[in-house]
Amino acid sequence: MKATLLTLGLLSCAIAPAWSDTQFQITCPGRPTMTISRAAYGLSTLTWPQHHFQIAAGQQHTRLKGGDSVAITRFRNGDQLIVNKASEETFFVYRNSNRLLPCSRSETRDVDQLSLEPYDDRAHPHS
Repeated sequence: MKATLLTLGLLSCAIAPAWSDTQFQITCPGRPTMTISRAAYGLSTLTWPQHHFQIAAGQQHTRLKGGDSVAITRFRNGDQLIVNKASEETFFVYRNSNRLLPCSRSETRDVDQLSLEPYDDRAHPHS
């Protein structure tokens, strides 16, 4: 009996999907195409060309007056990503603005989880 349970446990580990992140791209007026990555634990990243990078923790879920459910991701620089959960319509609000911009969006795809290696900068003096 123990051997059967152990075998089933090992098989379930082997066939269970690995944790993965999801990623999609949005194109909005006023900025090059942006890539949104979401981790299973709630971290979102926003990147766009020329080495721009922002992070957000979690999403705020709310309903519009018409009843549609929306998810709002607030990035650390003040940018906001708004997604209508029913229609997948995607909007963006740039920091220091209250203008809601419609964006085109790619399909969401799974990407492998990224493991960051420790970086030792003791050999490099700070400027």
